[in-house]
Parts: sequence; structure tokens; C-alpha cells
Amino acid sequence: MNMNEENKLKTEASGHEAANVKPAGISRRKMIGALGVATAAFLVSGKSIFAATTLTDNLKLKRTTPIDVTDVNENFTRIDSEFGNRAVSPDYYKVGTGFDDTDCVQAAFDSGKPVIFTRNYNVKSVKMTGSDQNIDFNGYWLFGISESTDTEEMRDCVLTISGLYLNLYNIRVGAGFKPYKCGIHWVSISASRPAEHIKVYGLQVNRCLVGIQYGAYLDDSNPLDAPQSENFIYGIHFRAVQNCLILNQPNGILKIIGGLFDCGPSEWDTVPSSPYSAVNAYCFYAKDSVLSIDACEILKVSSTEGYGFKGNNFILTNCSIEIGSTWGYIDGKATITQDDAGYQGGINKNLFEIAPGAEGRLNLNTFFAKRAAGFNSPAYIINGLAAAPRFRVNIDKSYFSEWTANKVTSARRENVYVQNTRFTKVVSGVTYESNINDQDRILNIAASVDTTGENMSTESDTVQKSDWNMYVYTGTGTVYFRKNTTDVPVGFRSCIEVKVTSGISYIYSSKFPVFGGASLVFSGWAKYTTGNSEQKVSVVWVDAANNVVAEDLIVLADLSTTEWGRIVKSVTAPLSAVRASFQIVGSGGSILVTGLGLTAEGDTVERASFINQMNAALDAPGEGFILKSPNNTSYKITVSDAGTLTATAYP
Repeated sequence: MNMNEENKLKTEASGHEAANVKPAGISRRKMIGALGVATAAFLVSGKSIFAATTLTDNLKLKRTTPIDVTDVNENFTRIDSEFGNRAVSPDYYKVGTGFDDTDCVQAAFDSGKPVIFTRNYNVKSVKMTGSDQNIDFNGYWLFGISESTDTEEMRDCVLTISGLYLNLYNIRVGAGFKPYKCGIHWVSISASRPAEHIKVYGLQVNRCLVGIQYGAYLDDSNPLDAPQSENFIYGIHFRAVQNCLILNQPNGILKIIGGLFDCGPSEWDTVPSSPYSAVNAYCFYAKDSVLSIDACEILKVSSTEGYGFKGNNFILTNCSIEIGSTWGYIDGKATITQDDAGYQGGINKNLFEIAPGAEGRLNLNTFFAKRAAGFNSPAYIINGLAAAPRFRVNIDKSYFSEWTANKVTSARRENVYVQNTRFTKVVSGVTYESNINDQDRILNIAASVDTTGENMSTESDTVQKSDWNMYVYTGTGTVYFRKNTTDVPVGFRSCIEVKVTSGISYIYSSKFPVFGGASLVFSGWAKYTTGNSEQKVSVVWVDAANNVVAEDLIVLADLSTTEWGRIVKSVTAPLSAVRASFQIVGSGGSILVTGLGLTAEGDTVERASFINQMNAALDAPGEGFILKSPNNTSYKITVSDAGTLTATAYP
């Protein structure tokens, strides 16, 4: 062969090879097959056209001659196997140049091998069902492309997570405003095949109505009960999502550390006939799962409608919360602690709404919430307790800016326990502050009254017992009051029982001194067996002439026939009041009362001195205290306005 013939043949070979180079979208395996056929065409003469490659044991290539097509393909198979054991790209399974990457992405997930993305992929819907698998999106996106004409399965979600012991990295899912139920559906295959022990390191979901559905959809009347737990997300981000996270997985647990929950409309505003609803938007809804969120931002800033979050069995720790609407709709136990930057934009919206009939406890610890200054708002921190008598709220070491203490709750103050908590409000440029601590209300200015019936007899009659008297107004039939030791709340040894089978009668305590105008808390425990709306417990205020000037009461509607309830009501002594007494009214049944008290609300004159309050309870003139001498004689020590101390034998 002369030089011209050899050059011509090389040129033809190069052209044929170029024609079989893998175009975009053709897998390496397909390319190898094509290369093998082409190469074989040049072996007909038995002469080597160009050097073949043979794989050595350490995967380096050496040049051989003549070329062996079988050997070449086997060597590529070894390369595929070697690198496939490290990671495969969905493009390894890509056939053709089509826009839809569903099949190749699903094949990569199903391979059981580590998967790494090398570009953005467009899919209808794909599932991760493997076990002990690493999948890295490598900074690329999984874009949903399903349309309304696709099957219901293809419109369920862009990505389903149903595997075991998965390590997932840098997940990015964009639903593109397509008609998906959610962006990611994290769901168990069965009760014996739960989607658990999954760690996600970085996750972002964009442009869908529901970002992550954890468990069954809300319209599922019988959600699968599976131990879908030991699941963690480190770093989460939502954008243009109406409902970031919905959890409806019995026996499920999800923990999230770091990230952003934002249920604002964002790009939905540009979508024609947008289905986005601000009323129905919320950052998360923990319907039936345990949810823990730590060090995240919880945002709903574009609307004062609806709620920022909903549900029960959730814990927010060290989160920054900024919500224009009511922060939370609570229907069970929940805890928010270390809220370092809390702001509510809706000045006329209650901060928390308790669901009717809810049972459980809302704990607000080291909690901070602020509103705009200069507005008078009818809103409360807690609303809805009137319809949820079994629900309790604990507020501890917290700070409410632009709130006043009388706005703690719209009903059932006795169900809210406040301690070490500060309230501030700015009025005409002046900041007014109050500090509330229910725990420190140990100074009962009614200490002289037998408020538990401890010193009463158990006789069922109307005669005076300890410092209580009975007035039979229109009572007939069985009418009496007495000490009861068989039906008492936990922590008490006795209570006062008043029984009036027909008509109305009442008992009243001895009077004790009060400061006119003082802010106080009227409290105690009560229940009734039967009776009508006239049954009540009250504090009666009297002036210097012994005239009744006002009455604050707890009516029958606030009491229960089935269990003891603590009654608490903030009251203010009338300016003309100098004394007060307790009154218990019976009407058509029995009413049981114990532990009555009148204590100071915040830092007032009532709390100025424990000694002064003891003497006031003893009805001793002047201010001082009682001491005993070595021979056991009691003396009252008083001080005059001039500062002169006097010791007087007492009593």
C-alpha cells in the first residue's frame, strides 16, 4: 500500500469513527456497541488500522495490535463495573436524546449503586426504594414535567422517598407549578417496610402547593401505621410553596436541623389562575407524627390570613419566627423554646388559637414575641380555651413586647400558668412594664380565712363553722354546709361543701383587709354535682362603712361536675374597698370549694412586705410583725411614721 492509499483509508476510518461518536443522550454502553461494529469493519483484511486498547489489572490502558473487538468491549465492561461500584450517573442508562429523563433516573435509583447527578434531569415521577444507598444530586435539579394529561401516579409527586438506610445529598426538586400533589412524597411501602433511617444532607423544594408530604395524604381516612422514624434532614429550604411540610404518619418521627420554612406565594403570583391560597398556606402541619425543628426560620410574612403552622406533637427549638397571621393553631401538645426573633405582623390577630376540644399542653419557654408599637389590639396571646377546658398552657421565662398581662388569654386564666415572664407596652412614648410570676403568688392576703374547711365540723347543718356563716335566702329542702374530706382535689385534705336542694342560699367568710385599687388574682378550686346557673364563687368588696361596693365572681359555666378545676381571675379592688370576704352560693345542688386565695398580680403594694400582709391578715393596726421573747411571750413590733419602734405584748 502506497502512502496515498494509506492516508485515504485513514481518512475514511476517521470519518466512520466520527459518525459513531456518542451524541448527547446516548449511553456509553450503546456507544461501545457501535464502536465495536465499526471497528470490526476494518479487520476484514486482518490488518491493524489503529492500535487497540487492552485493560491492565490496574485499569490503565496499553496499546495492542491487532485490535480485538471482543476484548475492547470486555475492557469497557470492566471499566463500567469498576466505576459503577463507585457511582453511576443516570446518563449511563439514557437511551436517545429525548427531553424526558424519567426512565434513566429511575434506572439509576433502582441500580442499588451510589448515584451522582451530572446535570439537571427532567422527570415525570421517580422513586427511591433502595436500601443502604448513597444518592447525590451534586448541585443539580430534578425538574417535574408531568401535565394534567398524565396518569394519576405520574402526578402524585416529582420524587418519592421510600427506601431504607439512605444517605441523600443536595436534593433539589422543582415542581414547576405542575399539577403534582406534592414535590416530595416521603412514604412507607408497608408497615413492615417503613421509609426509615434516612439522612438528608441539604434539601430544597420549589414551586408546588405542598413541598413534602410525610406519610399519607390528609384525605386518607386510614393512614398506614408504620414506624417511619430515625429520619433526619440537615438543611432545608422551601420557596414558592403553599404548604411546606405536612405530616400524617402514625408512629412517624422526623427531625429537621437548620433551614427555612417560607410559605409565601413568591412566583405563584405570576401563574395565571394561581391556585395558591394565603388562608390555607402554612409552614408545617403536624397532623399525626412527631416533628422536631431546630435552628430554622419560620416565615409567613405576606398575609395576615390563616395560620403560620398547625397541629400537635411538635417541638420548635432556637427558631426565628416571623408570621403576619396567627402563629399557631394548636390541637395537642406542643413546645416552642428559645425563640430568638419572634414577630407578629397582624396586630389584631391572636398569637395562638387552641382547637375546640383540644387536650394537651402548649409550652412556651424562653419565648419572645413582638408586635408593632402604638396600637391598641383586642387580640390575646392564647385564644380558644373556653372551648378546650382540658387544655393547659405553660409560659416560662418569656417576653412579650407590645402585649399587656391582661391579654394572656381570652378565657380560663386558670388554665394558663405564667412564670418569670415580662410584658411591655409603649403608650405615648412611655414604656409600661409588668412582670408576672404565678409561682410566686404565695402571699395570700386572705390568710386569716379558713379557705379549705380544715377547721369546720363535718355536721350537715347551717350553724357557724370556723369563720364562715350561712344565710338561708330562699333555700328549702336539704340545706347545709360542712367540711368534706371524701371528695377533694389532689394535694388537699378537705374542702367546703354547700348543699341547697331547692332555692338559693349562701355562706360567707369573715372579712379581711385589702388595698383599694390593688391588682389582685382571685383563685381557688371548685366543682359541683348538680345545680343551676346561680351556683357561684365570688369575692365581695366592702367600703369603710361596711357597704358592699362590688363583686367579682366565677359562675357555674366555668365549673365542672366531673372533675375539680382551678379557678383563676384577675381582679382589681375598687378604690373605695377596705375589706373583702369570700362568698359561696348554692342553688339546686351541691358545690364544693377549697384553696381560695386573693393574691397580688405583679409588683404592687400588696407584695411590699410579707410581714405587713401577715399582720393585715391578723387585723392588727399599724405595720409590724410578731416576735417571741426567750420566756415565750409574744410581742408585736410596730413602727410609727417617725420611725419609732414599739414592742407591745401580743395579743
